[in-house]
Amino acid sequence: MRRLWIPAAALLAMSVAAGRAQPPAAAARFHHVHLNTHDRARSVEFYQQLGALPVTFAGRTDAIFTGRGFILASETEAELKPQNRTALRHLGWAGVDGPQEYARWTAAGIDVHTPLSPVGPEHFYYLWGPDREVVEFYTGDKNHWFNHVHFWSDDVAAASEWYERHLGQHFRAGARVARPAEPNRVWGNEFRLDGISFLITYKDHYYVEAERRLPQGRTLEPSGGSPIDHLAFSYESIAPVYERMRRDGVEIVRPLARSAEFGFESFMVNGPDGVLVEIVEAEPIPDGLWR
Repeated sequence: MRRLWIPAAALLAMSVAAGRAQPPAAAARFHHVHLNTHDRARSVEFYQQLGALPVTFAGRTDAIFTGRGFILASETEAELKPQNRTALRHLGWAGVDGPQEYARWTAAGIDVHTPLSPVGPEHFYYLWGPDREVVEFYTGDKNHWFNHVHFWSDDVAAASEWYERHLGQHFRAGARVARPAEPNRVWGNEFRLDGISFLITYKDHYYVEAERRLPQGRTLEPSGGSPIDHLAFSYESIAPVYERMRRDGVEIVRPLARSAEFGFESFMVNGPDGVLVEIVEAEPIPDGLWR
């Protein structure tokens, strides 16, 4: 039998490369959307109308359970940054009968951002939330669940790589591509987590006329201080996650600490395109419902 001789220098190079290789991050779970609001009770009432369930989170504060995670809200008297300046484009709900449901919301006096519009055999429309956050309804999934979060991005491929590397999320094969040269080609990507789609679209690609009026090439501002302040993902133990992210150079904007308002331990990082991302220590739903 022939022996395979590998030069010592090659062995050393292989060893160094193996040492540099980072194991894939464990997959995070979805925990909550965090709103800034001028009136928490009004926000709870609004999302309850959409079919979500009002709860007392951790025995501490009024919140919303969507069936797929929570909506938490912090009250503030400060003026809120317009949502369309940030990368957090809108929250998405599913619908069944677009025309009938749209008529019900408008009859209830809810402000319309974008009127009912057909898309193939389905419909979508956007409503204004209580603090001028944008909520989309799309009838493709035929239910009334919390459905998606839609991001704008300067660089879809880089944003996708960040969520994959640091939160262990998965994207369809071949999705992380460079921006298409054709201006009308959609540059987008998505990951799906706990029944929710997280859609990433280039910032100058629009679906609705109200968004076409936004300046081309605008700078996306940090999400903090807007109606949709940040997103939160969870792990059952976050101390190792904190150390991993710190070691990997992720910008930590709030260190590991226990929240006096909500009772959980968490830390905050700066994600792609200025999106604030909170990492919460919690068991996955349903076991972690009240943590």
